[in-house]
Amino acid sequence: MRLPSLSLRLAAAGFALTALAGQVQAACVNSPASQSNSTFPATLTGKLVYHSYVAYGDGSSNIFMYDFAAHTLTQVSKSSWGIKDPMNAVFSPDGKWIVFMGETSNAWNVFMWQVGSNSAPINMTNSTGQTRNEDPKFSKDGSKLFFKQNGDVMEATVSFTSGGPQFTSVVNITNTAPGIESSMPFPSPDNSAVYFATGVGAASGIYKETIATHQKVAFDTPSGLETYYPMVRGDGTVFYARWNSASGKADQIYTKVNPSDTPNQLSINDCRGNNSDPAPVDNTNFVFFSSTTQGGYQLYVGDVSSGKRWNLAQFGVNSDTTKAKLGSNYWSGTSTPTSPNQTLLSQGKPATASSSYNSTLTAAKAFDGNTANTSRWDSIEGSAAGTQWITVDLGAVKTVSAVDIYWDAGAKTYQIQTSNDNANWTTIYSTSSGVGSGHVSLANLKGSGRYVRMYGTQRATSWGYSIDEMQVWGS
Repeated sequence: MRLPSLSLRLAAAGFALTALAGQVQAACVNSPASQSNSTFPATLTGKLVYHSYVAYGDGSSNIFMYDFAAHTLTQVSKSSWGIKDPMNAVFSPDGKWIVFMGETSNAWNVFMWQVGSNSAPINMTNSTGQTRNEDPKFSKDGSKLFFKQNGDVMEATVSFTSGGPQFTSVVNITNTAPGIESSMPFPSPDNSAVYFATGVGAASGIYKETIATHQKVAFDTPSGLETYYPMVRGDGTVFYARWNSASGKADQIYTKVNPSDTPNQLSINDCRGNNSDPAPVDNTNFVFFSSTTQGGYQLYVGDVSSGKRWNLAQFGVNSDTTKAKLGSNYWSGTSTPTSPNQTLLSQGKPATASSSYNSTLTAAKAFDGNTANTSRWDSIEGSAAGTQWITVDLGAVKTVSAVDIYWDAGAKTYQIQTSNDNANWTTIYSTSSGVGSGHVSLANLKGSGRYVRMYGTQRATSWGYSIDEMQVWGS
């Protein structure tokens, strides 16, 4: 099911074990066969989100989620939300939220919904027609949202408060609308640049813009070939779709790392069909994508190193053949370090805290590898909480370069401190504008010590301090 133009191709949307840049261009395959169900990659145990509809804009779109660990398929979107055509859902890096686009009050808006919640999604853009907001994507640390607004790429800073997420700032990155339409943004892993599509149909292409300087370069702009929908894997490899030829106009998935690289047409492509909406899985060679091999758009996962592909029919994902399945996005269920050279130092290590709410919500729960709030540390609650801390013993003096905190109830004012003796402390990070909840990634820290602690002096909520997981990265 092909959509008529790039502006309507809103099918949504990330470390290669083998280098892709510079290799000989792979060949697509005519009507490639799917691998047997029994050989489906056992490492894919996370969650997949996607949308399904009969035709774009007909009101039939709904968002679905498949949990590979629990073997459950769930329709996420509900009629009670009052959102027409919810689509293009993307997980936050910690897997606690999805962000998506949908229509309310005859206007497209960006929404965030807490995974598993009975609450309605939060409208982040609140347009009633003044703006059209589409194509949302999270930054790798979850602190930013990039989306299209009226033909420009916007960068919004997300703050998690006791009332839920909100934008604390929104900055126009491209500033070229209406003369040039920029869409489908995706940030680089280090958040220094953003990739996006411009133009429509055969006049479209992908550009890369450095956020700090607004320097824009052509990433892939082949003449006469629709080129769109960049998605960036954690190692910087860009996956995207473009026509295989001006006459054939069949969507094929390509990869590049640098603008000067020769595009690689992946061998997971069906030469005779359309293949689009690539969703690469960080730290693997797998990519989820949509393909028309069996008629309308159905969901597959492919191995870009071997060309093997698996149909997701065995999971019930493709059971309704009357609807196109598009915009897949995968969350692995684990966090990744800010830098590939970093090692997770804290998981499973001894931990202590100034207090615990009860005998089960202890310090050790914040270092058990579980980022969900079913396993967390809670301090005492209310005004009695005051100043509270939680400390992990790394076992030896280590270099500390990053800390991730998955807040259940956050700190407005806190410090990250290190110590060699658990008595004398050095502050390596400090803030007085902390979040009420959610994932905070503190990168580029410079410290060392055997002990690392979060030292909170002012709560961000009416509760105590609560941490689902605290991760210390370094060497």
